[in-house]
Amino acid sequence: MTPVWLLPVVTLVVSSTTGDVLANALFQYSKYHALLTLTLSTFMVAVGLALASMILTMYLLRLIVYGIPQGASVISVLIPLGPMGQGGYSIILIGQGFRTMLPLMNKSEVLAAATTGKMIYVICICVAFALWALASMWMLYGVLAVINVGSQTRFPFK
Repeated sequence: MTPVWLLPVVTLVVSSTTGDVLANALFQYSKYHALLTLTLSTFMVAVGLALASMILTMYLLRLIVYGIPQGASVISVLIPLGPMGQGGYSIILIGQGFRTMLPLMNKSEVLAAATTGKMIYVICICVAFALWALASMWMLYGVLAVINVGSQTRFPFK
């Protein structure tokens, strides 16, 4: 089990960021399609982060049980920064998008409330902060692992 298993999952998180940017551009043409794109982006980042969390849990168990990978493969311990960092950025963009697009004047009481967009934005900032904290933890683990292996052996540039 290596963090390379995260690479297929990261595509969901990166695509959600693209959807967030696209939703902001669509907003001036069609509010419905912009909201649909933003909702789909929210779904994609949620699924991507859920899968990444499962994989990272298994990877952390592997690190605890078997130790740090030796040689040049120690650099792979920095891969978990991808879904955490990009996921946090995507969630911030989602919050900004909902803050801009809501309230909608329709039959839904939730989407028509004046504070719905602001509340979603605050929740997204809190989630992004939690992801930043996780990314900081993985960054610290990764740097310590590279220093540990680098002090014991010299691995070749690849």
